[in-house]
Amino acid sequence: MIAEVIAQKAKHEAPVPQFVREDIHVLVRQAIWTYNFMFYLHAEDRLEADRSWKNVYTFVALPLVRNMIDCLFNITLILQDPRPNGARFRLSGFKRMQAAIEEDAQRYGGQAEFDEWVAKRRDALDISVRSCGFKMSDVHAAKDWPLLGSYAKTLGPGATSTLHQQFLKTFLYGHWRQYSSIAHATFAGLADIALCYVEDSLPIEVRSKIDEDYPVIVGTHLARAAAILLCIVTELQAYFKFDDSGAHINERIHQMWEALMPLFDVRELYDEHYQQLMKNRGINPG
Repeated sequence: MIAEVIAQKAKHEAPVPQFVREDIHVLVRQAIWTYNFMFYLHAEDRLEADRSWKNVYTFVALPLVRNMIDCLFNITLILQDPRPNGARFRLSGFKRMQAAIEEDAQRYGGQAEFDEWVAKRRDALDISVRSCGFKMSDVHAAKDWPLLGSYAKTLGPGATSTLHQQFLKTFLYGHWRQYSSIAHATFAGLADIALCYVEDSLPIEVRSKIDEDYPVIVGTHLARAAAILLCIVTELQAYFKFDDSGAHINERIHQMWEALMPLFDVRELYDEHYQQLMKNRGINPG
């Protein structure tokens, strides 16, 4: 898989601090394993032979696509300026971990076993911070890492969206926003898939229609998951320009875009961002 090639190259070859390489590697791996799980869940032998299989499992798994979008967001924001942004990503994480430890200590402190557990967590955090070349004072001063929605829509007085923000806003509209709505169990998110959760109480003719539409639904969501993984691969190759010899990275990236292009959501991403990005960064088809 081309994504695994990129994950390994990011870990071993990216000219950024080691902890930034590690974080990018983990983000790519999370996206890869999420993608793999989606396809494992929908393998033909499972859909056809597993008697315990229920179509509703597809809809329960849809928030995982939103998780992949967050991986893409974190990676692309780090790539805006890898050294300071990579440091901010990790320091912000350390800051949240420290806050969680202190909140737990305040709530449950005074119990010997729990106090010992808190002390071990504090020591482990301190070691992790120092292993990256940081100090606890850096953690205290760290700026919070933004969430996708707040970052894409945040504008200063008289400012306009950056190109990066404009690109990310795509995932807040159309079909993409559905994944966040489902993940947060909002009415708007559940409204479109609610019938699948209560299929056993529906008239037979309605159930039959859901079954008829199911293969198209599965194919669409799997293609979107593949597209997000492809976006991650393309972004990393565009930024780092890893050696293309042997693995034929650039050619395979183009082949994947061509394969997924019939889906409107993928075509939009390609036309509005990736076609020009690949051209500018020398990612040629062969």
